[in-house]
Amino acid sequence: MPSVLIVGCGVFGLSTARDLSRRGYSVVALDAYEPPSPWSAANDFNKIIRAEYTDLIYSKMAVEAIHQWRDDPDLKGLYNECGRIMVTPMDHVGRQEFEKKGISNLRKLNEGLKIKYLKGNDALAEICPELGHNSLGPEQEFKFNPESGLGHAGNSLKTMYLKCKQLGVKFVFGDAGRFTGLEKKNGKVYARAANGQLYTADQLLICCGANTGKCMDLKQQQSATALYVAHIKLTPEEYSKYKDIPILFDSDMGYFFPPDPATRVIKIALPGIGASNLVADPHGSDKEISLPRYHNANPSDTMPKYGYDQVVKLLAKYCPDLAYHMPFNAKTCWIGDTADSHFIIDQVPGYENTFVATGDSGHGYKFLPNIGKYIVARLENTLDPELKNAWKWRAGAIFDPFSIDWRVAKDFPDLKDVDWWIEQKPKL
Repeated sequence: MPSVLIVGCGVFGLSTARDLSRRGYSVVALDAYEPPSPWSAANDFNKIIRAEYTDLIYSKMAVEAIHQWRDDPDLKGLYNECGRIMVTPMDHVGRQEFEKKGISNLRKLNEGLKIKYLKGNDALAEICPELGHNSLGPEQEFKFNPESGLGHAGNSLKTMYLKCKQLGVKFVFGDAGRFTGLEKKNGKVYARAANGQLYTADQLLICCGANTGKCMDLKQQQSATALYVAHIKLTPEEYSKYKDIPILFDSDMGYFFPPDPATRVIKIALPGIGASNLVADPHGSDKEISLPRYHNANPSDTMPKYGYDQVVKLLAKYCPDLAYHMPFNAKTCWIGDTADSHFIIDQVPGYENTFVATGDSGHGYKFLPNIGKYIVARLENTLDPELKNAWKWRAGAIFDPFSIDWRVAKDFPDLKDVDWWIEQKPKL
């Protein structure tokens, strides 16, 4: 029975572990934390699941993933096809073109046929009466895709982890599972853990998300990006009103989700505000690289002070009766960005039978049902040549936050220059 060692139990690692175990492989998976790890980009309430892409390869994969979110018995109850409203100012040319081409690609696949182009505050109120007091301008176009939605992110990682255990995957956590680097010994490649233990297998797969570049040299082709989220908690009456809203995505301001049914919490994301954490390259080059500074060890990393103003303005624009809520649990979330937003799924040069799967670029979560299939194909050298080329190792491909047309980056400081918002604790 062939064996694979998986390092990292986030979306890429768990999806691959499930597919490998179904195919008869012996699988051991390492992580510092039991899923959902506080370091995983997908450890929170929810993530967007959408299929609009300018690159047809991802359109096809995302359509496939959405069908699996609907039908895969392992993921039952973890997908809410609530729809998504997309509001993009007309002067955001890159984002407008991204959406236009993404919808065109969907229609080439005979998908996206229910997407509506609408305009103005009254049309938004008709689509979503709960947002009836919105202040969208009468000339502002927006799009509504009813065949989009959210995945219950942390819950889906936990569910996939339990499924993998049921299939026979062996997991190691804590210092015994905390990956610190690759090591060559007696002609073999080993993954070294924080407690000094060495692990090997017929093949090794490293998929540690934004943190991958800390423990192995990615040759500058991935950069860790901090994005910010905050939360508000609704009253039972407010939850009853807003529980069935679609995702509201305003590319100029941020986006928010329907409230989480278990907690009545609405997550608000601020994608236009990002940051780096530049540190000395741990792999010896004379360059700095951006690596994560995780919130569980740095709880004062919340959001910039002006992020609070953005949260209030976003809520006031679309649901003003919620703008009075004081945000809580604002935090940095880390993604692994690449220069072209392509994943990196390839053999690691110089390390026999060792592969890397990273570079989520903030759009990897939706592929939880199916990315494992593609990673297994790369391990078995049967991956479609177009995908193999798109995901190949590209040493020195430098990420530029202002060149990504599908994310509207207004500001991109380093964390050392961020003026942090301090959460206001309620008076007792």
